[in-house]
Amino acid sequence: MRLLALGLFSLLGLFGDLAAAVRTKVDLVNLTPDIRPGEKALIAMRFRCDPHFHIYWKNPGDAGQSPTVEWQEKSGATVGDFVWPGPKMLDQSGVYNFVYEDETLLLMEVAVPAGAKGALTFKGKAEWLECDDSGCWPHDKQVELTVQVGTGNVAYKYNPKLYPALRARLTTTATSDGKTLTVAVPAGEKLPQTWFPERGFIAPTATAKQKQAGGNIVFELADATEKLDSGELIFTTKAADGGFVDIKAVVGGAPAKAAPGPASTPTKTTGEWQPWSPEAQAKALAEGKTVYVDFTARWCATCQINKRVYTQGDVAQALSSAGVVMLKADWTKKDEVIAQELGKYGRTGIPLNVFLKAGQPPAILSEALTGTEVLAALKSVSEGKAYQAETTTHSFFIWMLLAFGGGVLLNLMPCVFPMIGLKVLGFAKEAGASRRTVVLNGLLYSAGVIASFLVLALLIIGLKSGGSSVGWGFQMQSPGFVLGTCVLMIVLGLSLAGVFEIGTGLGGVSAGDGDGRTATFLSGVLATVVATPCTAPGLGAALGFALDKDRSTAETLLFFTVIGLGMALPYLLLSVFPRLAAMLPRPGEWMESLKQGMSFPLFGYALYLLWVLNALVEDAGWVRDASLGLALIATACWVLGRWGALHRTDRERLTAKLTSGALFIGTLAYLYATLP
Repeated sequence: MRLLALGLFSLLGLFGDLAAAVRTKVDLVNLTPDIRPGEKALIAMRFRCDPHFHIYWKNPGDAGQSPTVEWQEKSGATVGDFVWPGPKMLDQSGVYNFVYEDETLLLMEVAVPAGAKGALTFKGKAEWLECDDSGCWPHDKQVELTVQVGTGNVAYKYNPKLYPALRARLTTTATSDGKTLTVAVPAGEKLPQTWFPERGFIAPTATAKQKQAGGNIVFELADATEKLDSGELIFTTKAADGGFVDIKAVVGGAPAKAAPGPASTPTKTTGEWQPWSPEAQAKALAEGKTVYVDFTARWCATCQINKRVYTQGDVAQALSSAGVVMLKADWTKKDEVIAQELGKYGRTGIPLNVFLKAGQPPAILSEALTGTEVLAALKSVSEGKAYQAETTTHSFFIWMLLAFGGGVLLNLMPCVFPMIGLKVLGFAKEAGASRRTVVLNGLLYSAGVIASFLVLALLIIGLKSGGSSVGWGFQMQSPGFVLGTCVLMIVLGLSLAGVFEIGTGLGGVSAGDGDGRTATFLSGVLATVVATPCTAPGLGAALGFALDKDRSTAETLLFFTVIGLGMALPYLLLSVFPRLAAMLPRPGEWMESLKQGMSFPLFGYALYLLWVLNALVEDAGWVRDASLGLALIATACWVLGRWGALHRTDRERLTAKLTSGALFIGTLAYLYATLP
C-alpha cells in the first residue's frame, strides 16, 4: 500500500510539474547593431520572470539549476557559453539561493564566419528552472533569432557593468586555518556587498553569513566542500558603481597584478547540464573529471520523475563540489549514436544514469533514482571503488526472475496507474458473476497483456534485424503514435466522466463495462500500451539482456512473455482466487464516483503526451493545431453524448452520429496529414 501511495504521489507531482503554467518569458535578442564577417558579436538569452518568480545563477546555491541552451542551428557561427550578470541572495527560511528576478540577459559571444553573408539564424532549445515560494517547475522552449550580416540590426540595450567577465578582474590574497577563510579586500576598493563564490567551494550558508573584519571578509568553513589551503578562488560581488566585479583570491600566495577580464566567454561551470556527445564525454574523461550521463527522453515518464532528484540541495551541491561534468543524452527523438551508447551498457531502453571516470568501471544506477543512491555512487566513484555496476554474469534463471519482477512492478509505475482503478471497477462489477466468468476474464486480460508484449518483441526484433537501433519505448519516438495515444486517452477519459458512452465493446476497455471477451482482451492491450513509457526497477537491465544480439529469437520472446506474465499476475490472482476479490467493496454508487474520478489521470496523461509531442515536433504551429484538434475531438464526443443518447429520436441520434463522426475523423485526418 505504501508503494502504491508513493506511486500516486509521484504521478501527481509529475503532472503538477507538467501542467504548471510558464511564468518566465524566454527569447533571444541581438545586442550588436553592426555584424561584420570575421568579427565578434553579442546576442543574449532574455528571461523575464513574473513577480515573485526567479531563475538561477551559474552557482545556484543550496538548490536549483542554472539555465542552459542546446543549439540546433547557428549558421556556421561559433556561439560561446553564457556570460552571467551578478546575482542576488534569496533567503527562503534558511535555504540560500543565488538568483535572478524580473528581467535578466545571459550574454553569448558569437564568432561570425569570415565569409558570412545575408542572414544568420540561431535556433535552439532553452531549458530553465523557475521557482517561487510554493515550488519549482522545469520548463523549456524553442528560441530563434535571425540577424543580418551588415549594419542596421536592432540592438537591445544592456548594461555591461552588470557582467563581471566583461570588466577588469581584481586580485587579492586569502588565508585559511581550516575553520575560516579570510579574504583581504583589494586595496583601495569599496566592496561592502555580499561576495558570491562562482562555484560551491563554500556553503551557501557561509556566503549568507560572511562577516567583515577590518579590511577582510571572513567565511566559516564548517560545511566547505573543498580543502581551501591553496589555489585560486573566484568571487563575484557588487562594485562601487552599482555593477559587478570578479575577484580572484590566491589562497596562501601573493597577490597577482590586476588583469583584464577574459576576451572570450568563460568556460561552463560544473553543475550545469550540457548536451551529451561521444566527443564531450571523451574530453571530460581525458581531463580526469568525473562524468555523469543522464540518458533520458521526454516520453520516458520514469526519467521525468528521476529529474526531481537533481533539484535536491544535497545532491546538487555534491555534484557541483566534486566537479562532475553533467551530460544529458536526450533520446526523445531517434538517435542512432545514443542507441549504440546504450548498448555498451547492455541496455536497449531508458532511463539509464551512469557515473564515469577514467580507469574505473562505470557506476550504473537504478532505473528509479533516489538522492541517496546518487550520493552513494558519487562517493564510490570519487574513492575509486566499484558501485553496483551492471554485469551480464547472472545466470539465465536470475535474468528471468528480474524480467518477471520488473513486470510485476510495472503495475506500480505512473504510466500504468490510470489503469489500476479501471481494473478494480471491473473486478467489483464481477463480484456477483460465476467463478468461471471471472477466471475467464482474468485469463483474457492476461492474454491481452502477453500478446501485446510478444507483438512489441517481434517489432523490435524485426526493426533491429533491418539495421535500426530500437529498444523499449521506441514507439514513443513516433509523433504519430504519441498523437494517437493522446487522442485515445482523451476519448476514454470523456467516456469515464460520463460525457458519452463508447459502446459495450470499447466501453469495456475503459471501465470494465459489459462482459464482452474482446473488451477484456483489449483492456490488457491498452494496459501494455500505456506501460511502455515507464521502466520498473530491474527491468531495464533484463530488457537489455533479452534483446542482446547473442539472444535467440525464441529466448527474446520467452523473456517478453515472462514480463507480460509478471504484469498480469495481480489481476490473474484476483480472478483465480475469488476470496481476494471478495475483499473489494460490493458494487454500489462508489463505482460511478471512482469511474468518473479515474478520468482525471487519463486527462493528465494526455497532457503529458502533448508535452512529449511538443519536443518531437519542432513546428510550434502544428503543436498549436494539435491542441485545438484535441478540443474539437472533445466537442465531437460531447455532441455524441448530448444528442446520440438512447432517449433521443432516431433522427437526432443519426444526426449526432454523423456530425460527431465527421468532426472526429476530419480532425484526425487533418492532424495526421499535416504531421511534420
